[in-house]
Amino acid sequence: MSKPLFLSLDVLPRHSYSFLWADYVELLCLCSKNGIVAKNNLQAQQQEAEDLQIDAGEDEWNFTKHDSQTSDDGDFGNLNDTECLDDRVTRRWGDIKNRLHARSSSFPGWPFELDGDVLRVKFDVHNSEHRLYVSLLIASTLRLCHNERSAEVTSAFEEISYHWLRQAVAGVWQVRPFGAHQTLPNAYVGSLRAKLEALAADVKGILVKPSSDYDPRDTGDGGIDLVAWYDMGDNRGNMQVIFGQCACSPTDWESKQLDVSPASTEAHIYLQHPAAAYCFVPHDLSMDDKRWQRAAHIKRTVVVDRLRLLNLFRAEKTWNRLPSWPFVIEATQKTAVLAT
Repeated sequence: MSKPLFLSLDVLPRHSYSFLWADYVELLCLCSKNGIVAKNNLQAQQQEAEDLQIDAGEDEWNFTKHDSQTSDDGDFGNLNDTECLDDRVTRRWGDIKNRLHARSSSFPGWPFELDGDVLRVKFDVHNSEHRLYVSLLIASTLRLCHNERSAEVTSAFEEISYHWLRQAVAGVWQVRPFGAHQTLPNAYVGSLRAKLEALAADVKGILVKPSSDYDPRDTGDGGIDLVAWYDMGDNRGNMQVIFGQCACSPTDWESKQLDVSPASTEAHIYLQHPAAAYCFVPHDLSMDDKRWQRAAHIKRTVVVDRLRLLNLFRAEKTWNRLPSWPFVIEATQKTAVLAT
């Protein structure tokens, strides 16, 4: 019998980033039996979490322990530890509302409705855009998923990224999965060395290290999840190439985006023209249409976040071609009981 998708919905976000807290509230709303979340639910969740920490003999956490750290994204840095719980939740809820309001007006297929201080779910299992949004939401809150189920979610996100890239570079571009344990069609298979050799033949690259430098048992991906190149119709090299990385962790993407930069990939394969680095994340990293959340941590890469993923599928009207992953349906079965 498979494990439940979620371990628990009582584990609050460890970071103060507003996009993570908005995701947490959306997930609570999606999974709750009545399909509603308001400020009092968040306050009850926080109180219950703090009571559990106190019972365990640990310090008060999250709103004080984590949020007292300096934040670079306009969240709740420097909160006073003596603030009462209601004040802390009020400040947090105000920021969450702002983020949810922005999503309601700019995110295609947003399966919620914000009515004053109440968030209501309007998920329709037959709506492909709703299913796509929920799959990205769950990928963004992967920390709440059971370890034995997390591979389902990450694989789905890689598949979403793969289909996005195929549509973004339609025409004579070739797109192939490179990551480990791929189930998508036309994926590179075998050891890392074997995959690099096949990749070098496709993009007319030169392998830098001898085969003896690679463990023949290593079937990893060397930090590359997706590969795309423009087929010029000849074998002379000097062609456009894209290396893509998919990252679901709310902080790991900040370093993993460098896995597909020339500084990293050229340690394995040398191209006559540097490849473009794409980093796919399921998170909502938009402060607004001109600014990034966590902007100081974005390197010289093309970042494809939740908004960009949704916008392309909406523009191409192709969201209905994506699979209906079972974990999305499971997450919407209304089994969660929220603290009140």
